[in-house]
Amino acid sequence: MISIVHLTSRSPSKLGDELSLAGYRVFEALAISEVLHLQEHEKIDAVIIGADVDDAEEKARQLRGTITRLEPDATAAYLQWELSLLFPGVNVPVQ
Repeated sequence: MISIVHLTSRSPSKLGDELSLAGYRVFEALAISEVLHLQEHEKIDAVIIGADVDDAEEKARQLRGTITRLEPDATAAYLQWELSLLFPGVNVPVQ
């Protein structure tokens, strides 16, 4: 199962809910410190930075691993497509 952290300015988020329903393990974080903590204690495959996050580029530089910054018009379907390109051959079970 692919585990992602969604860095957002509000939680719970619609995008996080949609990705969870699609079979991804989703953690939502409101601060960079939460993301770093999750990366240390969980197996995180990717970090998704929401379009609503201030200073997204600066925050992306502070993180490690696979980072994706979303545009304001990004949808869950688009993100699922992008994740399928990042992690080919990984089947995401629908829950």
